[in-house]
Amino acid sequence: MRQAVMSLGRVDHVAGLPAADAKELFAVSGLRRYKDGDPVFIQGEAMPGVLVVVQGALKVFQTGSHGKVQVIDFLQPGACAGVDEAFAGGMAASGAEALGETECLLIPPGPLRLLAARNSNVAMWLSQHLAGKIRQLINLVETLSLHSVPERVAQLILDYQGRNPERCLVEFRETQEDSAQRIGASREAFSRGLRLLADLGLIRNMFPAVRILEPQKLQRYARSGGQDRQIAAAVPLGIPALHPFKPEPGDAPAFLQVAGAR
Repeated sequence: MRQAVMSLGRVDHVAGLPAADAKELFAVSGLRRYKDGDPVFIQGEAMPGVLVVVQGALKVFQTGSHGKVQVIDFLQPGACAGVDEAFAGGMAASGAEALGETECLLIPPGPLRLLAARNSNVAMWLSQHLAGKIRQLINLVETLSLHSVPERVAQLILDYQGRNPERCLVEFRETQEDSAQRIGASREAFSRGLRLLADLGLIRNMFPAVRILEPQKLQRYARSGGQDRQIAAAVPLGIPALHPFKPEPGDAPAFLQVAGAR
């Protein structure tokens, strides 16, 4: 347990708790270690508790009935998974696997509920994680339902660049397949989106590295795509500017497909 406490001192969100509250949280927790690709929890099965990423990362995803995968998030150190299941009950709504050598703090749901009921700091910490998850899911729904695949690719590049806003070189840590799943697209559609942005002169595509050439135009494209007249004027002849291709059937995850459309 001492090793777990020492490791968790590096986790920003946990370290944000007052020392006495963090000590209480650690007292009911255990440290779990996973190798790259190991399943951490499985969609449709009982959650073991709340997992706080200490080291490495978790790929959280949902698998549809036809085997299509939608990446929900990549959880970095300090992020939580399973807070909603711990308090609402039920099975895991998604699955997760380790990306690289990963360590997670596992907090059993029973002791966590008791601790949150009598400790407002812990309750607030959990509420902040839930609020962050809601915002993230709202953004995901908006991205998948209102934007074409090239626009989603543009926004994903900007999201990565936002971690180091002074740099124009974006380096993807995941594969092209994982990146495509994150925006609800096939790998082929993701690749075509990269090529289109490169043809528009907005990026230089060297995946897994992408250099942003026109940051402001890329931002406009992510919001409005080829409908932006200034971008359309810069498109070479022979390259269509207004929605060069439509999202492929099945590009949206099963939980967003309209009932009766099957």
